[in-house]
Amino acid sequence: MKAELVMSSPIVAVRPVEPIAHAKRMMLRYRVNRLLVMERGRPVGFLSMRDIAENLAVSGPLWKRKPIDEIPISQVMRPEVISVAPATGLNKIAAIMLRRGISSVVVSDNGKPLGIVTKTDLVRYFADHLRERFKVAALMTPNPICVSPAHSIARVVDLLKRHRISRVIVTDGRKPVGIITESDLGFAQLELPWRPPVRVLRYARKTERGGRRVARYVKHIGLLTAEDIMTPRPLTVDMYDDVADAADLMIKHGISGLPVLERGNLIGIITKTDLIKGISRLG
Repeated sequence: MKAELVMSSPIVAVRPVEPIAHAKRMMLRYRVNRLLVMERGRPVGFLSMRDIAENLAVSGPLWKRKPIDEIPISQVMRPEVISVAPATGLNKIAAIMLRRGISSVVVSDNGKPLGIVTKTDLVRYFADHLRERFKVAALMTPNPICVSPAHSIARVVDLLKRHRISRVIVTDGRKPVGIITESDLGFAQLELPWRPPVRVLRYARKTERGGRRVARYVKHIGLLTAEDIMTPRPLTVDMYDDVADAADLMIKHGISGLPVLERGNLIGIITKTDLIKGISRLG
């Protein structure tokens, strides 16, 4: 199968000078998690929901920080753009994605962009053409990164960034009770990352001088947790299921990863990247 037969076209693109808020609206409108950034008809980068989610964890003095939605796309996008010819095989594209750590390539003909091939396009191909090739246990990632419902959003962002992953599973013991993705973070109704709009406790304390009360101050304590933004009751697969069935679930429900269970207990996760590894092995 060739790139030109599975690529997404027309291309959904944005300009580097536009704000992140515009990119998020485009993602919602076209139901995509990745946009090609173009300037003067030339691809100059990609912007993904991972890029947006990672930039929620900014640091530095407060006066230098801006809400993520106001930042220009050029400051958050990834400038690397890999192009392939229309006749490039899908196993070769899968190998390029794994080797370069990317999720999409541009399909070009004589320098003219025709479309893009994303991991989702390859997963759709897997669901349609690779039934009975692999069991979930053969491709899954064991020991997935997990958090508890009470963990903070700051911890979730840190885990995603540190492990270069797109989602964490929320567990209660060995049972998956939710999942948090880059999209959950990127589209969450957060104000500034250092001042989250959360359930607030008003903690009043008296200040006294010489036994006489002279003032009272109120302390606001943020409590936004993993449970607040997770998708509850995530879809799951069994370790002995056909990977094509997992791919079909991902496409039908617009998700990128599924917790893997054995006798009801969490043992792994299977993601689009795992399916790309399977495609790369095919001749």
